[in-house]
Amino acid sequence: MENPLQVGEPLSLVTICLDGYGLGQLRNSIASLPMVHLRAEFQHYLAQNDDQILLERADIYVIDFDQNREEAVHTAERIHEVLGRTAIFALSSSSEPLLIIRAMRCGCSEYLLKPVNHDELLKALTRVREQRKEKREHIRGQVLSFLGVKGGSGVTTLATYIGALLAKVHNRRALLVDYHPELGDAAFYLSLQRHHYHFYALAENAHRLDADLLRPFLVQHPSGLDVLQSPDGFDPPYGQVSAEAIEHTLEFLRGRYERILVDCPPGLDKANMAIIAQSDQLYLITTPETPALRHLIHHLDQLRSLDYPRERVRVVVNRHSKKGGVADDQIERAIDKRIYWKVPNHYAEVMKAINTGAPASLSGSSELMSSLMRWADALTAKQPEAAKGKEAVKPAASFGARAGGAAR
Repeated sequence: MENPLQVGEPLSLVTICLDGYGLGQLRNSIASLPMVHLRAEFQHYLAQNDDQILLERADIYVIDFDQNREEAVHTAERIHEVLGRTAIFALSSSSEPLLIIRAMRCGCSEYLLKPVNHDELLKALTRVREQRKEKREHIRGQVLSFLGVKGGSGVTTLATYIGALLAKVHNRRALLVDYHPELGDAAFYLSLQRHHYHFYALAENAHRLDADLLRPFLVQHPSGLDVLQSPDGFDPPYGQVSAEAIEHTLEFLRGRYERILVDCPPGLDKANMAIIAQSDQLYLITTPETPALRHLIHHLDQLRSLDYPRERVRVVVNRHSKKGGVADDQIERAIDKRIYWKVPNHYAEVMKAINTGAPASLSGSSELMSSLMRWADALTAKQPEAAKGKEAVKPAASFGARAGGAAR
């Protein structure tokens, strides 16, 4: 039988409670399939407080239903609930119709009889591959750019948090692009190993982009977030990639990811505008003090002069505090625009997350994580959450010439 899985996008497998004989059969069957990888083998079903199986986030989970059918059903149901697009194969020695129906009802897409038949397994794997291909053809992901109005606004922190939450909590195919031309910190914040390949090198090869070229550029965080890193040094210089190459690269990535988050360096130069022009949303990150707000006003004015659509711009106030800084109403009047999101000031909590490289593992009950989870919720809603209230705000007479006296 011709093998259709010799090339193309790889499929990852995780096995659960397969006995030695079944596991050996499976290994032998996929040994001739270079694009199918056995990622992990578990000898226990999914326990209530054990999420290690789920963290593998494999394309396919193969579950032995003969060891303990009730626990197998629970495991399949939980995987289907949390990882909705993941395929689940039930493996059993019984062909009883009621058992097959029950396996299908708990989320299994395939029911394979023991001993594993190589051709039947190949057909099942091929169906998964075709289904994934069909889904990708219907995906046109959104590009969400995060830009600080000045250095130190917390852009990388917010982009990594939101990306990890989209991947882990919402099970979205999410990609984080570290767009800094050198020494970006996204990998550091996520405790990922530095990588030789980066976004600019990928864009330089936009003319030959395909799944095989993309694969070695990606590094995956345990949350499931894929990351395209920045160059780790100063030489050779990057950032001179053409706007056409950037557009082509983003268009290719839109077909593979539901959300593409771009961590931009400060500024509105040509390199940043090449990304911003292709973005569905631009999050302008500021902090609530006068110098940052002065920069915010200049950014909004510049975007307006470039005829950038006003409705795509979202103003986010990071390190927000009700007890200090410029008041919300003063900010909104000065910029003639509503604040889209306010991220609470929890500096110590953020530093702990950066140092541990686990942004999505912070307590969901904290004020900070509650705010970020609501933001991620808004990004996954069927109708994107609009800025609160009407966009226009009654302008103030001045802000210290629109940037000087509001802090008083």
